[in-house]
Amino acid sequence: MSKIQRGPYTIEESPAVAFPLEIHPWRFKTSIVVAWSSWILYIVLQYRFASLILGTAPRFIWQLWIVLPAELVLTFQDAVTALNIVVALFSVKDTGPRPSYRLTGIRGPSIDVLVTCCGEPVDVILNTVAAAASQDYPPQQLRVFLLDDGHDQGLRQAVTMLNTCLADRKKPQVIYLSRRTEAGAKSFFKAGNLRYGISESHRQGSSELLAGLDADMIPGSDWLRGMVPHLLLDDKLALACPPQRYYNLPASDPLGQQADFDMYFTVQEVLNDRLGAAMCTGSGYVVRRDALDEIGGWPLAETGEDFMCSALLSNAGWKIAFVREILQSGLAPENIRATVKQRMRWIDACMEVCQYFEYYLPGSAVTSQMTSSQRTVNMLYALRDYSPLMTSLALILLPIALLPTHPDQLAVISSEHRSNLFWLKLSFVTMFLFHKINLLIMYKHIGLSKVANFQSHEVWLAPPSMRTSSFAVCGAITSPANERSRRRRKRLPYRLLGWDMLMYTIYAIYASIPILVRLIAYNHNNNNNGAAQSFFLFPGALIKLLGCVWKVLVPVRYMMWPPTVPDRNELVEEDEMGVKRPRKGWEKDVVGNGIWWTSLSVCEIGVIWLCV
Repeated sequence: MSKIQRGPYTIEESPAVAFPLEIHPWRFKTSIVVAWSSWILYIVLQYRFASLILGTAPRFIWQLWIVLPAELVLTFQDAVTALNIVVALFSVKDTGPRPSYRLTGIRGPSIDVLVTCCGEPVDVILNTVAAAASQDYPPQQLRVFLLDDGHDQGLRQAVTMLNTCLADRKKPQVIYLSRRTEAGAKSFFKAGNLRYGISESHRQGSSELLAGLDADMIPGSDWLRGMVPHLLLDDKLALACPPQRYYNLPASDPLGQQADFDMYFTVQEVLNDRLGAAMCTGSGYVVRRDALDEIGGWPLAETGEDFMCSALLSNAGWKIAFVREILQSGLAPENIRATVKQRMRWIDACMEVCQYFEYYLPGSAVTSQMTSSQRTVNMLYALRDYSPLMTSLALILLPIALLPTHPDQLAVISSEHRSNLFWLKLSFVTMFLFHKINLLIMYKHIGLSKVANFQSHEVWLAPPSMRTSSFAVCGAITSPANERSRRRRKRLPYRLLGWDMLMYTIYAIYASIPILVRLIAYNHNNNNNGAAQSFFLFPGALIKLLGCVWKVLVPVRYMMWPPTVPDRNELVEEDEMGVKRPRKGWEKDVVGNGIWWTSLSVCEIGVIWLCV
């Protein structure tokens, strides 16, 4: 640990814990290049095989031309993510992790913390603002504003009572603000609330820095001491943002809520930070007030204002940093309905931002000052926003592509193109193995079970994600089924007979028919005409369809065997400042959590054994 003197401020520097990609970068580079090169080879051979049998089985060819696009669109999101990682791995030199800093002493720049809320439970909001006001930070340099878009008079009174306690502890008072919007005028929801709060804080005496917290995100007591030094040490750094972690999830994380963040914050955002293309993710960030002023203030958008702010700052020549320390802990949506609503809102946000920035295409006036790396990363994010459409299309096409085909046609193809069929199947097995190895190398630190949860999350959430979402506070969305409460959950028939669960069940039945028919045909013909193997001309499509059925049934299995999660108050304990924080041990290291195999992987290997 070393000390740095920056003007009147003293900062302690210590090395951050490196993630695997920084310890063994050559492994990442080799595995991802080999895995995706094998995928390209497999797709090329599949296309060649379909072209060769065009004249052999004209009645069968329509299915062949559906199989290929079905596999391509289902792999769309993984391919775009892999391209993002490849660009980052090979564009800049391998560097160590961004150091960890702590501001020490009694001096610090002035900072205003803005906590936005709109209808969340009062005790949740109050605890967050109490944690913000109880920061281990020079109290004379800290102000906390609660921006209430819910106009809750009970919350206003609770803040008054909280301020009495804070005064006794010699901590800053919480300033309650609730804006009024003119009839017919757009509120811009969280963005409008933030812009109002920033304006009011300036009117009441401007600060050098601003910080933002969601209503359910409890900052650690050293949150500001850990974040502020990054801006003090780099005059061109406009904004720094830490990861988000949930403390109210079951250990298995069946819906992939934390797995999404674990993968993003331990691989993608680490690499994006190296490229200078990190982003604000909406809570826990610290930003320079003058940088915001330079881009015209906090951007106004219905959704996605945090991503938009990041892009505007980057286009203005400012830097953004990803600080990998876990400095805040929050609440994930507590039921499946809120999880779906959150995902819909995120997709809407990304689409709105991408349209505003004209998809970051070259020649766009609104992104003319971005670096090529920043533009590339954002273009890939724009492409990824269309993955729900692609995945939904694959869910429709794959069962059609694998509809039963007459055995005689298959036997002719198998005999006339035996060599080509052999190489196609061999390329698939090679690609399958290399991809499994690549996943193990890239995400061993979080466990393949979490990766599987995330991959399922991307499939079963795809159809509802295509719908337009009206604004709603996810923390305020309740579930009639109360599925995560042992005492209050409804009976199984009630949980399973909702339209959303029936939709997944009906699709699983529909998609299982081609799989079952082909397995029956395999069993019938195995000792008959020797053409049994030809029933699996395209093992990749068959295994992908099997995976789709498994992943689509995640919500159904979740409702059948819902995890029990203790009440929020049982997951926290009160500290010496009266702030309720997650119990000790909740922030277990990501390393080693989760197993390295899944039930789906076992099923896939079994089907490969039959196919090949």
